[in-house]
Amino acid sequence: MLASLQNSLSKLAGSSVVVSPGIGFPEPGMASAELLFVDGTRLQTEFWRLIEGGRPSFSSFDHKQIYGLPTRIDAVQELREKLAGKMVIEALHEQETGDLLLTFTEDVKLQVLNVSAYEIWQIRFPDGTGEYSNHAK
Repeated sequence: MLASLQNSLSKLAGSSVVVSPGIGFPEPGMASAELLFVDGTRLQTEFWRLIEGGRPSFSSFDHKQIYGLPTRIDAVQELREKLAGKMVIEALHEQETGDLLLTFTEDVKLQVLNVSAYEIWQIRFPDGTGEYSNHAK
C-alpha cells in the first residue's frame, strides 16, 4: 500500500499545479487547499506549510491572521501565487508522520501535514487509486 503511494507520488515529478480553496471552513488559522496537478491528480489538505529558500514562509495556520500587517493573510491565495509556474521536482511520503513533502523548482517546498490520526489530507490519482493521511480506506 505505501509502496504504491510512493510510486504514484514519484510520477508527479515534472508536474505543475493549480491551487484553489479546499472544502474546509475558512477560519483564522485554517486554510484548506486543493492542489490539482497537470496529470489530474488531486490533493486535498487541511494543514500545510510552505518553505522557501530553506526557511518557513507561511502556512495554513497563518490564514486570516493580521500579525501587524496592513491586511489579513489569505494563505490560499499566497500559496496559489507562490506555486504558480513552478514544477514538482520530487514528491515523498513520510511514513512515520504521514506528512507529504513536495519539492518544487526555485527552492520551494510544500509540507502537507498530518497532525492527527484522522483524515487530514486525501490524494486521488488519475488511475482511480488514492490514499488518506491516516491510510483509511
